[in-house]
Amino acid sequence: MNSNDIYEVDLTDVYHYKFSYGGQSPYFQGLAHGKLVASRCQGCGHTWLPMRKVCSRCYGDTANLELPNRGEILTGLSLPAAPKHLAGLGMPVGSALVLVEGSSTCIKTFVVSSTGNFSKGTRVEARFGPEIRTIADFWFVTV
Repeated sequence: MNSNDIYEVDLTDVYHYKFSYGGQSPYFQGLAHGKLVASRCQGCGHTWLPMRKVCSRCYGDTANLELPNRGEILTGLSLPAAPKHLAGLGMPVGSALVLVEGSSTCIKTFVVSSTGNFSKGTRVEARFGPEIRTIADFWFVTV
């Protein structure tokens, strides 16, 4: 068989289904209501953001905890182009590790900055999209 004998067509399949976030549902429900929901280990006290149902340090049970929507950049870099859902803001967008106040862990997220400053120590506040479907539907802005 040679390439002239192969019949090819372009097809697009779309599947519609409900996806469950299971044990992380409180985290995403929090995002939908403009809140950052973490979990604190009842054994060792470590606070996880995004939340976890079981502590990855000591395997203890955790309890949900609402954190403030503020934090600081630990490290960040400017993106050459804004992701589609943030391009309409008309400001520089970066990718950063953000330490939210009260959390023991950082979260990798988008940061929007009118000045293009994504350096360590820059203070940020969370912003939430109109519809929360994934972790990318919230971001931080520099303050």
